[in-house]
Amino acid sequence: MSILEKAYELGQEIAASEELNNMKNAELTMMQDQEAQSIIQEFNAKQRQYMEMQRQGQQLTETQKKEVADLEKRMLDNPLIYSFFQAQQNFEKVLEEINNIISKAITGEQSSCSDECCSSCSGCGH
Repeated sequence: MSILEKAYELGQEIAASEELNNMKNAELTMMQDQEAQSIIQEFNAKQRQYMEMQRQGQQLTETQKKEVADLEKRMLDNPLIYSFFQAQQNFEKVLEEINNIISKAITGEQSSCSDECCSSCSGCGH
């Protein structure tokens, strides 16, 4: 099997992973909820506005900083948004673990990785 075939096979395994499916399901549920969508749109609009201000060299006022903090809190207080963030973090953790395994293989570092131990560990060799 060539390296490209193995990369494709890895991609297929990632696509079929529980973590990716959980993230996709959480995202779909979140996107179908009107309240969650409203909070996200409001947050994105404020974020764009304030980032543009900062690009122009303007500092955010304390009121504007509080607005951002309040919107972040509203996002995390929404169970659907929070669930999506959790699922996203779990998926990103899997990708990070995969990257660590590949990096160790490239550099020749020893790894204690196996199919039996990696489902619950936070990274190989730990």
